[in-house]
Amino acid sequence: MNRKRIGEDARMVHVSYAMTDKNGTYSKYIGASMCSLFERTDSWVTIHLLHDDTLTEKNRNYFVELTRTYGQQIFFYNVAEECKDLLAEAREIFKRAVDTDYYTPAALYRLLAPILLPQDVKRLIYLDADTIVNMDIRKFWEVFLDGNPLGAVTERTLMEHYQKQIDRSIDEKLYLFKNSWTDFDTCFNSGVLLMDLEKMRNMGEILLSGLRFIVQHDEECRFFDQDILNYFFARDFLHLPWNYNILQHWDRQWGSPEPVEGIYHYMGRTLRYNYEEPRDRIFYEAFVKTPWCDAEFICKSYAVTVNVLAGELNKCVEKNRKASTAWANRKRVFVGAKVDEEKIREMFSVLPEEPYIVMDDGWKRGLCLPYDLSTHIYVFFMNSFPELKEKLDEAGWKEWEDYIDGKSIIVPHPTRVIDEYRIFLVI
Repeated sequence: MNRKRIGEDARMVHVSYAMTDKNGTYSKYIGASMCSLFERTDSWVTIHLLHDDTLTEKNRNYFVELTRTYGQQIFFYNVAEECKDLLAEAREIFKRAVDTDYYTPAALYRLLAPILLPQDVKRLIYLDADTIVNMDIRKFWEVFLDGNPLGAVTERTLMEHYQKQIDRSIDEKLYLFKNSWTDFDTCFNSGVLLMDLEKMRNMGEILLSGLRFIVQHDEECRFFDQDILNYFFARDFLHLPWNYNILQHWDRQWGSPEPVEGIYHYMGRTLRYNYEEPRDRIFYEAFVKTPWCDAEFICKSYAVTVNVLAGELNKCVEKNRKASTAWANRKRVFVGAKVDEEKIREMFSVLPEEPYIVMDDGWKRGLCLPYDLSTHIYVFFMNSFPELKEKLDEAGWKEWEDYIDGKSIIVPHPTRVIDEYRIFLVI
């Protein structure tokens, strides 16, 4: 590949992703996003993949194969090596922002793009791994930043598009909204960014100073990379239209029935195995064209799903055995909402002499459980069972002897057992 093609050709579109992949199963998300991008453009595209030592040789080869299939190019940047000292200092400042199960260093890699990428790369589109590009990326690339260092979509813009009310009382409690020139009108999501790397380079490195700010206000900050970017750029960025960062958890509820032109962002684990849902469909239409979707994936997908279902069914069967033993020599007392009585009586073949006590969350004002525990056992169907359990345990009642969580012994519908996102993630 000719590296000169990166900066010297004005038609070149530069796109960056960041990843860490401890189990080797996360790379396929970026693969699907890249494929969706390549499918919808005639432009030359260079992918800049920011990664660490967790990138396997197999996944690296898949990225190269996918990129070459579309006649594009990709460059790899091992951030763990190239920014070793910087990341070590970052860990000293605030380790939790760099290394936790929930929050990986890859989230911070986008902050390092200005210093990692070649100087002749002057503009960059950054995309989170869990995005699908449902548009020609050149249209996004050609957005005029009007002197701003970056462009992003605000939550205000998204909420106004969906015509939903905003609860300022919650968000204005955040430190960032009080002390860093940030408010709900300017707070933006960092999953899709258009970056002027020259302007950002002139600011110098922002990771360490950003972490020093975050560590002082840890309790108020939720998303470290996003909070840092908002801290530095909240009053100095181009407000992009809503469709450049379409958040799935809102669009599924309030969006149009068919996909629109834009970039779909599957944050919040919103991806499902539902081909009839257009937002899922555009993801899988891209994924099936990647090297990750092969015979091994299909077989593993089936095996994992079967194992999940079998495991949950076995748990339920074991709990039912335990319940049968508990009420073998006592009468059952069923407790739940009035609307559920008929369904529960039918489901558990409730005998005429077995009482059903109608109870809702009003129990918190006082419990009325009149039956003797030596002859009866209570079976609760309450949404607030965890709180109820605390009260019963305090009173000396014993679970599986004196009372049972009835919902735990109902065989669940498969759709309630299967977390499709996690199944796809582990394969």
